Amino acid sequence: MSLTGALNAARNGLSTTQTLSRIAAENVSNATTPGYARRNAVLVSGGAGEGGALVGEVRREINASLIRMSRNETAKMARQQVIHEGLSSYTAFLGQPGDGTSLAEKFSEFSTSLTTLANMPSSNGAQSAAVLAAEDLAASVRAASDHLGNTRAEVDMELRYQVSDLNQALYELANLNRQRQSFSGGTLEAAEFDDRMDSVVDQIAETLDIRTAQTSDGRISIYTTGGVALVEGDLVHDLTFNPGDGTLMAGEQDITPNKPGVYGIENGSLAGLLELKREIIPRFQKQLDEYARSLVQTFEGADASLAPGQAGLFTDNGYAYDAARLDGLAGRLRVNESLQVDTAEVWRIRDGLGSTAPGDAANPKQIIAFLDALKAPAGVSSDTGVSAGVTVADLAAEVVTHQSAERARAESRFHAASSAAEVVNSARENSAGVNIDEEMQRLLLIEQSYAANSRILTTVANMIDTLIAAV
Repeated sequence: MSLTGALNAARNGLSTTQTLSRIAAENVSNATTPGYARRNAVLVSGGAGEGGALVGEVRREINASLIRMSRNETAKMARQQVIHEGLSSYTAFLGQPGDGTSLAEKFSEFSTSLTTLANMPSSNGAQSAAVLAAEDLAASVRAASDHLGNTRAEVDMELRYQVSDLNQALYELANLNRQRQSFSGGTLEAAEFDDRMDSVVDQIAETLDIRTAQTSDGRISIYTTGGVALVEGDLVHDLTFNPGDGTLMAGEQDITPNKPGVYGIENGSLAGLLELKREIIPRFQKQLDEYARSLVQTFEGADASLAPGQAGLFTDNGYAYDAARLDGLAGRLRVNESLQVDTAEVWRIRDGLGSTAPGDAANPKQIIAFLDALKAPAGVSSDTGVSAGVTVADLAAEVVTHQSAERARAESRFHAASSAAEVVNSARENSAGVNIDEEMQRLLLIEQSYAANSRILTTVANMIDTLIAAV
């Protein structure tokens, strides 16, 4: 090798070790930075007349398969998490059979008060206790409906926030796509920029399940798993949410989950929120409304004193049952105003709500008719998920059990999805993360390489000095 060749090789070596040391230093300093992917240099020969080694490319050490799996599992976990969290507060308020505060317990107290009244029909105290128990039961149904309504309002608000945040992330990615074209591939600057882009894509993937496509110049396009475009280069298809019917649109495409004839999203926090809004909460509300209906109709049908269209013990805000007004009935359930505990008219619960004057104080016939009617099937609508054959007496416990079981299933699914996501995310972090011990060892080798190249320069300089002196 000529002296010129040796000088070029040493110069290239020093330049390469400078880049390698910078890469190692950045790896170490970002070892705990979220979303940072370890860098590694690909070395190439300096070529004829140059010699030595050059950094041909700075590569991010990522595993595309693990990244895809990580995003998929995170989306599944996010869906189950929002369902679990959305139901937890409501079902905690609803209670459990046997806890003394649940809807089922309130009905049990009311049923017991009727049995006591049947044995003591002339007792004003027993009459008042039955009326108070009925009012507690009605208040419990209304409170459950109100709390479920609050949950629905919170879900609607969260949907609006998440759609807004998602659109912001989509536009951020489109902007990064435009900027990415100004970076040459395989540079440290491009690697840093790609970290930022991946971080935004991870944020999007938590909101809804996606697939990605990357062009040769580093730009990322995002589609739903059904193939609907969200970002194509720097073009964004805005997401819009209709709070009225719970429809989610991407541009002109409907991506609402579980909607017939639509390639909707399946996972992500948006899918979980929409499942709450469109399926779970309406079913819970229908169960409460059907329970309120069963109380109103049962006591109207069993009350021999009522004229057609006259309200019974339980009313729709003071009115008799109207099938056209079933929606929201649970929130309007009231005890008949003619039963006033602070007056002398509580005898109506013994003689019937349509009675104009007290009857035989020792006659429990009407109370027994009420109790017998509670043993009849409630005739619950099939779209509630509750068996149509369940009796009125058992319906409250059935509703509480059904809704608590839904929450328990959501919790179980969330924990299972969380465990799966944790395993995959850990594998992804191990694949792309920084091992400080390895980086320290690499720095030692870089130091040795730097020393060797420096020694070559010193040796060549001494040889040139010797040649000049000889001349």
